[in-house]
Amino acid sequence: MEVQTPYRVTIPHSLNGPLEICADNSVVRMAVVERACAARLPDIWDTTGVYLLLDHLDAAGKWGAYVGKAAPGTLRKRLGNHLRARDHWYRALLIRRDTESPFHTSQVGWLEGRLYDILAEAELVRLRNGNRPQDHTMHADDQASMLGYLPPIVGALHLIGHNLTPPVATRRSPRSRTAGSLPPYALGTPERPARRTKKHSEVSLADLMEQGMIQPGAELVSVSRLHPAKAKLTADARIEYEGIAYSKPSSAGHAVTGYSVNGWTFWEVETPRGPRLLSALRQELERRLAS
Repeated sequence: MEVQTPYRVTIPHSLNGPLEICADNSVVRMAVVERACAARLPDIWDTTGVYLLLDHLDAAGKWGAYVGKAAPGTLRKRLGNHLRARDHWYRALLIRRDTESPFHTSQVGWLEGRLYDILAEAELVRLRNGNRPQDHTMHADDQASMLGYLPPIVGALHLIGHNLTPPVATRRSPRSRTAGSLPPYALGTPERPARRTKKHSEVSLADLMEQGMIQPGAELVSVSRLHPAKAKLTADARIEYEGIAYSKPSSAGHAVTGYSVNGWTFWEVETPRGPRLLSALRQELERRLAS
């Protein structure tokens, strides 16, 4: 059963104000800011935070994004700087802490990197960052407490129409479709986009170990807020969870959740560059092999 997250959306009286979003089970507060109104943000956004600069969706539902962070007291200023420095975005999602104690710099550094990883793995997203943002100053125990901030941010993106994955297609008879139920691709596009064929990666855990990207005995941590878990990478490139070794990340993820998951995006591992999703390491090795 899918877990639903209730959100509270505050609509401003003035059309120049931001649309604010809060998740009932989180202390994160977000603002959806149109580019034309970015220079008129209230001073409550003079704080520490993270932001996403969002591009318009194309006909296939894909969209570009830039992930950034703001030092204490500079979130509103950073957005203003991007009005001059970047012309690709039409809307921004600002993220701050909804308490008297704002994020500190290591927290926003970690959050910036994790949001980058999530968007880098998303099928519909084109990242505009040149490199992955990195911050290694936050202790591992503190990182675990930050995982709860990620689902509300992803949910807010879906709420404003920036999905990370395409919707599941359903078969319908052409005769049963009404004029009011046209699919998104029918609005302004004459043809239905061709179905994408999912590319199967040939990179395995053993390949990552052979290239020195992960080490035997490394701890793997679930990134799921609903299913926290820890496992260990064995010397023969398997994932050991609760005394049982699994040959595939997805099998180990299934052992934790009880249902099918993508194990490559379910597990992260500590590396010299900080926590990395297995899928991010796999993509990195694929790029190396391709070049």
